[in-house]
Amino acid sequence: MDDGITIARAKREDTARLHAALSRLSADLGDDHAAGADDLLRHGFSEPPAYFALLATRKGETLGALLASPVFSTTRGGAGLYVSDLWVAEEARGAGLGRRLLSAALDLAPDSWTVTFLKLAVYHDNPDAHRFYERLGFLPRRDETVLDLLGPALANLRKRP
Repeated sequence: MDDGITIARAKREDTARLHAALSRLSADLGDDHAAGADDLLRHGFSEPPAYFALLATRKGETLGALLASPVFSTTRGGAGLYVSDLWVAEEARGAGLGRRLLSAALDLAPDSWTVTFLKLAVYHDNPDAHRFYERLGFLPRRDETVLDLLGPALANLRKRP
C-alpha cells in the first residue's frame, strides 16, 4: 500500500512520540494514563525489554502505535504476543492501519519469540473495537475471565509469609 505511511519498531529516541500516541489512546478511551515517558523508556528499552512498540508515521506525523509483550501458553503450545495497546489516529481510521500494525507486530517481534498467536483485551463498551477485531478473526475466550491483582493486594502478595 503506497499511502506514505511507514511502520517501524520504536527506538529509545522515539519514547516521547510513543508516549504521546499512548496518551491519545488513553484519552480516546477515557482511561487514566499512568505510564510516563520514563516508564516506557525503562521497561521497553532495557534488557530484557518488557515490551516492544511500533509506530506508524507519515511525513513526521504519528498516525498509529502498538505496544506488545511476550506471553507463553502451555495450552496453546507456544509463544504469543499480548497486544496491550493499539491506537490509530482519528484521521487515519478506516484505511486498514490497525490491521497493518497487527500484521507488522508479527513480522517485527523479536525472532526468539516465535509468535504463534495474538492475545488482547477489548472493553465491553467499545463496540467499534469488537467489530474490528471480529472482522480480523479474533474470537472471545469464553472459558477465561481476566483478573488483575494490584494495589494493596499486590503489595500483600509480595510480602513473605
